Amino acid sequence: MTPATDTYLLLRSFVDELARCGMRAACTSPGSRCAPLVLTLAREERLRCYSHIDERCAGFFALGLAKASGLPVAVTCTSGTAAAELLPAVIEAHEAGVPLLLLTADRPPELRENGAGQAIDQLKLFGGAAKWFFEVGTHDASAERLRWMRTLACRAYWTALEGRPGAVHLNFPLREPLVTDDRSGIGQLPEDNSGRPDGRPYVSRPHTRLVASAKDSALHDLLSSAQRGVIVAGRHERNTPLGKVAAAFAQTAGWPLLADPLSGARRGPAAVAHYDALLREESFAQGAIPDLVLRIGDLPVSKPLRTWLAGLDGVRQVALDPEGAWQDPTSVLSDCLAVDPIEALTQATDALLPAEQDWLASWRSADERAAEAILGALDDNALSEPAVVTELGVLLGEEATLFVASSMPVRDIESFWPVRKDPPRVLCNRGANGIDGTVSSAFGAAAHGDGPVVLLIGDVALAHDIGGLIAARRLDLKLTIVLLDNGGGGIFDFLPVSRAAMGQAQDIYTNHIATPTGLDFAKAAELYGLAYERAETIFTLRAALERALAPQASSTIVHVQTDRAANVELHGRVWSAVSKACAGTGSDQGASR
Repeated sequence: MTPATDTYLLLRSFVDELARCGMRAACTSPGSRCAPLVLTLAREERLRCYSHIDERCAGFFALGLAKASGLPVAVTCTSGTAAAELLPAVIEAHEAGVPLLLLTADRPPELRENGAGQAIDQLKLFGGAAKWFFEVGTHDASAERLRWMRTLACRAYWTALEGRPGAVHLNFPLREPLVTDDRSGIGQLPEDNSGRPDGRPYVSRPHTRLVASAKDSALHDLLSSAQRGVIVAGRHERNTPLGKVAAAFAQTAGWPLLADPLSGARRGPAAVAHYDALLREESFAQGAIPDLVLRIGDLPVSKPLRTWLAGLDGVRQVALDPEGAWQDPTSVLSDCLAVDPIEALTQATDALLPAEQDWLASWRSADERAAEAILGALDDNALSEPAVVTELGVLLGEEATLFVASSMPVRDIESFWPVRKDPPRVLCNRGANGIDGTVSSAFGAAAHGDGPVVLLIGDVALAHDIGGLIAARRLDLKLTIVLLDNGGGGIFDFLPVSRAAMGQAQDIYTNHIATPTGLDFAKAAELYGLAYERAETIFTLRAALERALAPQASSTIVHVQTDRAANVELHGRVWSAVSKACAGTGSDQGASR
């Protein structure tokens, strides 16, 4: 056999094994050195391969698809800076716990560090952001090597998925020739009988967690002495029942549930939707001090909530953290329990004491007053950023997915998203909190095909990943994009830098920090083959969303134009209204603790 045939035999067994393990999707990008990887992935009938022209878009698309599906997605690319383009997505996967398999093509050793083209140092290119790195090497396709390739595929797949999921990087040095001279194609390669019978993986690895039993943990002892408990539920985007379990536990315990929409737990009669607004009011925050904080998922986005948690001196704060994420930037955790939160919350109800009388009722009553104050501060007909978020919170069905950009959209979702019996799924790239790749990640989530997907994004984030729009036409995917266009990075207007005298001279703040794009997004929609609608009132927004979400509609940009200064003023009005409505409504007993 020729060296090229050996390469394809080895890669065929590798990809076959990935499919046996459960992989169902891969992302490719163009190149010569990666041709063996691309051709082998694309010819595997059990995989859906998504073709991308931009490696950064490919990485974030794979990230969104893996986030939505919960399964590892492979990404392959050619050598050189193409591989470096994957780094932002790899960092996000590491920080957010998303499983990816990075299959980078490389020059063989004899073409490294000697002036050969498109050769950079790809060894451990992603550093600590990759869970595991391995240089695959080049081999003959002997029976032993075929079995080894299968074992390698299994190890890579299970490593990406188990424990705290993340990215695995396999580097493939590939020698020329990169295609076989067999005109019948790689489908005519010699038969490979090295796999296990009946389509089983070569190495099976059950999804079990080596954690302490919930009944044997310290959790029962902690719960048995708490009567003013609070549950804080942060980002948990995996498709598990944790959100429902947390809501049921809070209801049984009689504890307020402070749930970021990214947790899936903002539901049920114990959920408090407007804690971000309530905890800005000092008298309420001081009067609602708990005797135990139980945390699941990542730390929520809300700064007022984080500040409140950081100031709870003497209050025991417990995280259920089986993956060792260590979400504790202010060093306030007293206990970090390696127990599965679903198992723990399900089994722990028998340890609960009756909650203090009116403990939950005081939170819920304040939440209702906050909701009324917010509605009163928002003009019924005016289209503002908080109003858009509120509308999406009501209009999107349980089968929908809302992908939210970082910066202001994710903060407004936390502030204004209502409590729902049946909320839609909410996803966001909040591992590293960046805005890069947001469009591509949302299209990746749409590729999962589980209900309509809506992207809520600002103008700077859309401009940052505008090339990701090409997925609508090239990959025949549907995404509804609600664009909040406030002429720049609106979040910075809330920060001291926007008011600093040194930034006002020569309009430095606007040009270098707020950075308005000046783009005509209607033309961008036309260029990339998307429909375009402009919404100027609540009523036109509702109508545009109804048309965009109709089954026969194509990908659509629904453009909402807002003003940065007016948005800051409106938020201030909202917080002031909530403060007046809820001042002094916390439990009096908390103030003396």
